[in-house]
Amino acid sequence: MRSLYAPRAWLVPLLLFILLAATSACGYVLSHSGPARFDAAILLWFRASDDTGRLAGPEWALTFWLALTLLGDTIPRIVVAVFTIFGLLLLRRWHNALFIAGVLISGIALSTALKYWVARPRPQLVTHFDHFSSMSFPSGHALNSTLFYLTIALVLVPLLPQRQASCKILRWNLYALAIVASLATGISRVALGVHWPSDVLAGWVIAAAWAGLWLVLAKRYWPKALL
Repeated sequence: MRSLYAPRAWLVPLLLFILLAATSACGYVLSHSGPARFDAAILLWFRASDDTGRLAGPEWALTFWLALTLLGDTIPRIVVAVFTIFGLLLLRRWHNALFIAGVLISGIALSTALKYWVARPRPQLVTHFDHFSSMSFPSGHALNSTLFYLTIALVLVPLLPQRQASCKILRWNLYALAIVASLATGISRVALGVHWPSDVLAGWVIAAAWAGLWLVLAKRYWPKALL
């Protein structure tokens, strides 16, 4: 019976890998063929109609988007990740701590490798309101922040008591917070003009696929990492 179901066990990881590879390939195509059809329209939507060097909306719009982009900055993520891993180690949750470290470190490596391979230039259509030091595809903020928030939620939620009603609400709130923070970080990169929308969309998709791969493989081969 095991031989009949064994191929199905690899179906989800295979589909996730195909999604990851296809998204990466799209980035390579875009870097050589030009922006996607929706890229320029969305990028310009965040700018004043008469001046692409000025953000649309109130005067505090720039401060607002810069604050949101901090959610995906490297240093805050590392600080929170280190404290989370340290806390899990104190609780003797070795497998959980190693799982988080493995997902996040591999995500940074994946993002760096894809940026180098795709080599898509940053958008020059609008003024940049934040600094950058790498290529455009995929958005490192979108990819790594999504991977970070989703992984933290996936690991911490099972540690909460299962039968308490308040904890059930907290679990859903953690998932919702992870999704909102990931979306807000990605959108802020477009608003600040440092990424094409397709860069951010790719970052979200790749992060979800990468987290999904780790989750599916861990459930099969490393179940203690998720307990």
